[in-house]
Amino acid sequence: MSITTPLSFAELLRRHRHAARMTLEQLAEASGVSARTLSDMERGRSKGPQHRTVTALAEALALGEVDRERLIDQARDGRLRDHWTRPTGLCELPRSVDDFTGRAAELAWTNDVVHAGDTPGAASVALLTGAAGLGKTTLAVRAAHALRPHFPDGVFFVDLFGMFPQPLAVDDAFTRLLRALGAADRHMPHDIPARASLYRSLLRERRVLVVLDNAGSEEQIRPLLPGGGRSRVLATSRRLLAGLEGVHRLSLGPLPAAEAAELLTGILGERGSSDGGAAITELARLCGGLPLAVRIVGNRLVSRRQAADLVNRLMDEERRLDQLRAGDLKIATAFALSYEQLAVPARRVFRRLALVPGRDFDASFAAVLGGISIEDAWDALDELVDLGLLHDSTSGRYRFHDLVRLFARARLHEEDDAADRDALTVAMSSFWAGTGADRQYSSRRS
Repeated sequence: MSITTPLSFAELLRRHRHAARMTLEQLAEASGVSARTLSDMERGRSKGPQHRTVTALAEALALGEVDRERLIDQARDGRLRDHWTRPTGLCELPRSVDDFTGRAAELAWTNDVVHAGDTPGAASVALLTGAAGLGKTTLAVRAAHALRPHFPDGVFFVDLFGMFPQPLAVDDAFTRLLRALGAADRHMPHDIPARASLYRSLLRERRVLVVLDNAGSEEQIRPLLPGGGRSRVLATSRRLLAGLEGVHRLSLGPLPAAEAAELLTGILGERGSSDGGAAITELARLCGGLPLAVRIVGNRLVSRRQAADLVNRLMDEERRLDQLRAGDLKIATAFALSYEQLAVPARRVFRRLALVPGRDFDASFAAVLGGISIEDAWDALDELVDLGLLHDSTSGRYRFHDLVRLFARARLHEEDDAADRDALTVAMSSFWAGTGADRQYSSRRS
């Protein structure tokens, strides 16, 4: 007695299509499933499409109840086999820190964006931007863990290394993500456009959350965005990435003072209550609300020092950046990655602006210190704002974060000699005397 092997999903689908006398293109038009995806199904490359896709195919083929349920059951079995045979550990989401604090509004924003209606194109993308040390990656990872139950087909993480000398190539990003999505190397297209097409088709048929961390440019991230469907992308970047169309944007700022102190207390655990609230509050203030700086301080306190002693060390501006280091964490290194992205004129303007004694300045003053035209000064300032090294305002004035100013001052002393710094001080005084800016500055301080 012979045992009949059940037909696979691919064989069933092909048999039903032939029985209906439909071409791939005709079935694609009737069902709303792309012809390429249908071809992958019939060739066995997609063994377990999602329920809604199979239902659409059954309706387009006008299947009876028995044939409809059989096709749905074979797709379900294919999804289960795919789950157990898919490579694990690829693009795995990093762990979320236990002492995560604050950012309630930002977490609510990410939740709202990924649960928005199924809009086509880049509207399925949430982009977190902000300067170094603001905790963009930590926030994105926290949000992704919270959203994991809503993405049954996977949550994947890729660091694009956008601020490093050699960012992750788009081709390599596709390779990692396609493998994580279950594409076998032998079926992976060789050219980038074909890989992008396969990637988008896989995302369209599934409910996946892709976290693209540390994007360096629009060109690096644009090919990795979904083309529609229920999958979502949560991306982070130090740059504004203003060229991306239709994305939902959220610009991160420093933590409020109370949340920064709460974060530090959480890192310290039981140790936090014994170190004194006043010292904890002052340390959080000296960190300027940057979560990275707060974590560095917390790690240092956990390992050895009393809070009051570290407060005294950080009060010295000349030593503050050097004190904000713990193991492989160093706040100056985070700033340096952004600084190294700048063009030479913007670097020069950045470090020379550390000489400004006031709270803010305008493009005219930047042009004087940079020795460039006002038009070039605007370009340099735009570049600095884009990377989060300066903050701008609607009044046309710019300002540093306190810790970034200290970094700029350090770069000035390292890259400009004493004679140049003296000449800049003279030029600055002459500018004030000639424009009356010194009186404006005095009135602002008073």
